[in-house]
Amino acid sequence: MDGYQRLVVQALKTVDEILPWDLEEEIEKNPDLILLDIREQDEFEMMHIKNSVHVPRGVLEGACVWNYDDTVPLLAQSRDQSIVVICRSGNRSVLAAQTMQQMKFTDVRSLKLGIKGWNDNDLAMLNNDNNIVDIDNADDWLNKAVEQGKLDPNNI
Repeated sequence: MDGYQRLVVQALKTVDEILPWDLEEEIEKNPDLILLDIREQDEFEMMHIKNSVHVPRGVLEGACVWNYDDTVPLLAQSRDQSIVVICRSGNRSVLAAQTMQQMKFTDVRSLKLGIKGWNDNDLAMLNNDNNIVDIDNADDWLNKAVEQGKLDPNNI
């Protein structure tokens, strides 16, 4: 297990996860639920869950509090509101949810399996033009192989 995986496993000791099909049901029942997508801008523009709020992971802490250029009022005023953090596969979102817990957010969870799991369950996503994303095209992009130069040469 590498250092990144260890961080995620450690964070999961305090962060609850929600599965895609359970999130779909909760979205229907809870109109106040905040869907917080922390992926990078290009990832979000390509595909996201309808009504998600986009705050890239790199500015999350500033977005969650008042008095910063990065402040997102919806987040800064929602310490006790139900929030589900979303990323591509469910790892970054666990770490972001842990950070939010440390910032005293009381009801924050991570989408287990991330956008990949959402897509694998044939749940609709939108692109930046609010058009429905083709599930097969999303699948190709979400499951692309890691580039050769990024693989550990000791384990090839």
